[in-house]
This record gives sequence, C-alpha cells and structure tokens, in this order.
Amino acid sequence: MTATAAALAAEYWEFQLEHRHFGNLARGELSRLERWDDLSAEGLSAAREASLRFVRDAKGVIVHDPSDRVLAETVSAVAFMDATVTAWWPELQAPNWQTGLLSVLLPALHLQPLVTADHGRRYLEKLNSFPAMVDQLADRLSEGAATGVAPLARHVLQTIEKLEQFLARPPADDPIATQPVPAELGPAEADRWRAAVVKAIETGVRPGLVLFEEALLEITLPAGRPDDRAGLCHLPGGDAVYADMVRGHTTLDMDPAAIHQIGLERIGLLEEEYRRIAGPLLGTLEVGDIYSRLRDDPNLRYARSEDLVADAVRCLDKASAVMGEWFEPTPRAPCIASPIDLGSMAYYYPPTADGERPGRFFFNVADPTAWTTFQVPGVAYHEGIPGHHLQIALAIENPEIHDIHRHSYLPAFGEGWGLYSERLSDEMGLYADDWERVGMLTADSLRAGRLVVDTGIHALGWSRRKAINFMADHSPMSLHEITEEVDRYIACPGQALSYMLGRLEIESLRSEAEARLGAAFDVRSFHGTVLGNGTIPLITLRRVVREWVDAIRRTHTGR
Repeated sequence: MTATAAALAAEYWEFQLEHRHFGNLARGELSRLERWDDLSAEGLSAAREASLRFVRDAKGVIVHDPSDRVLAETVSAVAFMDATVTAWWPELQAPNWQTGLLSVLLPALHLQPLVTADHGRRYLEKLNSFPAMVDQLADRLSEGAATGVAPLARHVLQTIEKLEQFLARPPADDPIATQPVPAELGPAEADRWRAAVVKAIETGVRPGLVLFEEALLEITLPAGRPDDRAGLCHLPGGDAVYADMVRGHTTLDMDPAAIHQIGLERIGLLEEEYRRIAGPLLGTLEVGDIYSRLRDDPNLRYARSEDLVADAVRCLDKASAVMGEWFEPTPRAPCIASPIDLGSMAYYYPPTADGERPGRFFFNVADPTAWTTFQVPGVAYHEGIPGHHLQIALAIENPEIHDIHRHSYLPAFGEGWGLYSERLSDEMGLYADDWERVGMLTADSLRAGRLVVDTGIHALGWSRRKAINFMADHSPMSLHEITEEVDRYIACPGQALSYMLGRLEIESLRSEAEARLGAAFDVRSFHGTVLGNGTIPLITLRRVVREWVDAIRRTHTGR
C-alpha cells in the first residue's frame, strides 16, 4: 500500500529516534536517553537496509500538495545519506579523533536538557552502559582490520594520544561532570546526583574509553594504512562507497572529476580577489607572497585567548543587531559565543525547541596562536549569525514543518548556507575592514581547495602529502591548519564537498531570482524561502525557489 508523505516521514522519524542515538544527543531528545547506537554487525546491516527501504518508498508516496513533495524528497535524501555516509563509520571514522567518539560524544553528552528525576536516572544508565557500546565497536574494528578497511596508522596514533591526555584528567574535571542537574531535583538530591555522575564516569565512561584505547592499540594500529594509501579508492569497493558518499553529502549527482575541476576554477578566481583586497594591505600583487605573508607573520595571530573571545562576542553581537534587516522571521533563541579547550576548532550546537538551551558557537581557545586575527569574524558568521544559527534555529522553532525538516542534517544545504553566509556578511556590513574580508577569502580558499583535495584523495589516489602540498600552494593557511583539514577529509570522505557546492547553488538561485524579478526581488523574502522549509536537498531547493519566483511574477503581471 502506497503511503502518504506524512505517514512515510512519521515512520522514518520514528526510525531515527529509535536507532540514531548520537543524533538524539545533539537534538537534546530525551525519550530514549539511556540508549546507544547499535554497532553490532546485525544492527548496522538492519539499519542500513531500513534506510534504503525508505529511499525506495519515498519515490512512490502520495503527493497532495507541494509540501508533500518537499517532504518526500527530504526523507529520501536524509535516508540515503544515513545509509551511505555511515558505511564504514565504526572502522574508519570512530577511530579518528576529529570525527569519532571524542568529537561526537564529548561535546554532546554533557549538554542534555534534563528535567525530571527519571531523566537523571536514565542519564546515569547511559554513562554506565558506555563500555557495552565500545565492545561492539571493538568487534567492528576487528572485522575492519581483517578485511583491509582500516584508517591511517597516524590517525590511530593521534587518537590514542588524545585519549591518554583525556584520561589523565581527574574524573571530577571531566566535561561530562559539568552536565546540568535535572531541573526538578532539590538541593540534596542534586548533590547526590552530581556524585553519581562522577562515579559513573569512573566506573562506566573511563573503562569504556580505556577499552577503546586498547582496541585501537592492539587491533586497529597494526592494520593501519600508510599515508600514500589515504583514500577510499585504495579500499575494496571504495570507489562505489565514495560515489555514494559524494551523492549523500551533496544531494547532487556529480562526477568526482567534474567537482575536482570546479575547485581548480574557483581557486583561480580567488587569486584575483586576493590581489585586489589583500594586495594593497601587504604591498604585493604576487599571490605566492600574499599567501606566505598571511601565513607566516606572527603579528597576524592572536597572543591571548581573551582577545580571541572578545572578538567572537563582538562579531555575534554585531550580526545579531542587524539580522532583522535581512531576515524575517529571526530566531527566538540567542546564539552564545562559547570558548572551549578541547575538540574541533569551531562548530555550532543548536538550541532546543523549548528555548531551554540556546544556540552556541563553540570555538577552541586552547592555543590562540592557531587563529589569525582576521579569521574570527568569518567563522563566527558561518557558525553563528547569519549562518548556522539562522538556518538551524529557525527550523527548530518552526512548528509548521515536519521534524525531519527541523532536525535533520544535509551537509549541502546546511554547510552551503554557512558558506553563503560568509559572503552575505559582507553585504550586511559586518566585516569591519579589508583585513576581515581577507579572512573571508581564506575561508573561501579552504572550501575551494576541498573540492580538489577531497576528490584527489578519494577518487584520484592522491597521497596525504600531495594533498597537503596542494593546499599549501593554493591558500594562506598554516601548515598545521592544512594538516588538520586534510586529515579530516581522509577520515570523512565527501563531507567537505558540500560547502562550496551548496553555496554555489544558493548563489546561482539568488542571481536567477534577481534577474527574473528585478525591482520586485526582496532579499528577506528570498532568505525566508531558502530557510522556510528547514533542511531540504538542493534539487528540492532549486524547485522551491523557482516556484517562489514564478508566484511573485504572477502577482506582478496578473498572469
């Protein structure tokens, strides 16, 4: 029997809640708080087959109105991404410190909006059951090692080093110990609960992390790949897996070779912008000199974390003050600048729908010299306002759209919007001067380079060193930043393509709308159309925007 779009979406969302508990953590979803993802071979296979069934079923849904079609296409795209980008996650991504347990678990686990005593009980149950999940993960690492599906040896060593550093902290100083107490607990109950959390860290989380470290050392490291076999193309069946990951992350059917060429072309266009904007600041029009000066001048790097924090706060405040001129509606939830000393360099964490948890722009201040002084504004605008906070918070706060649109993540839409926001911020008058615009250009260099390097590694067989050298030759990023980025692309194939491809699609749609509407074009209405359905695939966004343009033209022409 053919289902309606709403029925299919409801079934798929229930599947997500039942099986994707890392995602539930990010959403602050408490209904199944005590559970972990099933990483058994049977569980992973069943979840993948279920996701692919949703992709098939979405093609035959009953469509009553345009929103049904949007919903069905989004279910299909999200389910396909779920089925494909999770391929080899336990074997390749979980052992990587940037994309694995340390980056997925630690930022989310201590930010849950606990309210009741039952929430508190199930949170403790989750901490204490952590080793059982790691047991399953160790089995997948063993299977991967036996079949040649293993990460780079150097990445395994990096994760082991990070784990040792983390485990050296006293349990009471563990970030998980900062989880807010369930709101309904009284003072005495709260004290007992905090003590129980520390105990669960000692008896559950820490033993699980030790088990993980042992599995990496004894199972994964001996099977680790050398740097000259960094890409999926070197693994059995890797070409097909990469093709699926490209489609899943971009929601486009594009050949890696074509994507590679787009990246090369964007890099060429950026060189002219560097000459025009950075050249006068540095007194040279030689692109190589511009890159080296921006990369190597110590005066262009932060010395104190306090200054870094102050600039991040300043940028978010400035963007928040003017966002109403460019967006309607604007989010109810604020976006908070939140410095951290562990994990990725910067990322956004969404608010909860009830407003109990604000949106947060996390940025790492452990080493302020890792940041250039012109870099912070673009990152704050991408991760915070008008970037991910507008995109994600508006969706979460919109009761008119399905939870799949509100809470799902399609990188091409989300990261495309984030990168579009960096250029939009210049239109909004947020960059204070050309130095801050240089930061915008360096971010563009990174995203254009990703198109070349990600495809180079995973489709064309590039070594890790060749990828690093290419980025060093075609961007002003430091060698440390480049190395971190390349290691991320190796660990998370295809995801890095979503930024520039998504931005180019949004920019193309805006240019088309401006040309067709002329004086009738309104940027707030355009942004409301792009963001109004929450997360959707790019092919759907293209149709939605064109239908919006057609409707305005009919209004103005009477036809």
